[in-house]
Amino acid sequence: MNEITNHAELTVEKKKEGKYMRNRILMYIGYAIAPILAIILLSIIIEGGALIGLIAIVPTYPFLLAKVIIPMTKPFIDIEEKMDISGGHLTLTTVYGRKKSKDLCKIKVSLFDAIAPYNNPEYKKAADDFKYDKRYEAVSSMAHPDVYYAYGTNEFGEKVICFFEVTNKGLKVMKFLNKKTVVTEVSR
Repeated sequence: MNEITNHAELTVEKKKEGKYMRNRILMYIGYAIAPILAIILLSIIIEGGALIGLIAIVPTYPFLLAKVIIPMTKPFIDIEEKMDISGGHLTLTTVYGRKKSKDLCKIKVSLFDAIAPYNNPEYKKAADDFKYDKRYEAVSSMAHPDVYYAYGTNEFGEKVICFFEVTNKGLKVMKFLNKKTVVTEVSR
């Protein structure tokens, strides 16, 4: 395999569940409550502040919401996870609002002791029993059938475990880079 075929990537949208869903709901509630709280605060601070708040906040809030508030908060409620294999490294990245990204980890595939499907009972126990120093997740949902884990020791001597979603091409690249790993076919 050369460098062109020795590359695979997959970007998945974070599913709206658990803590992520709770944060999204709280953000939307905040959008609705903010103008009400501003009007109440104005009425407490300034005499006749409620009238000023109604005149100033109510007409301008939809504009502020659409042009300022939502664009500023969108990265917190629009998250994607990316798995990339290139140059012999597995890189896991979280993308916020399709603009900002944060690399979670970059590890040589050859350093992993195991790469296996997480939601397969035969392999799940090994992942759950692994004692790690650092854990990285780049999945849409841990319940997704194509979630794989990889664990081993990184270049710094830390025991790490990575969870990611993968394609068949990604598995083939990993198998080429690390022949001792366990891999099976996925639905993608």
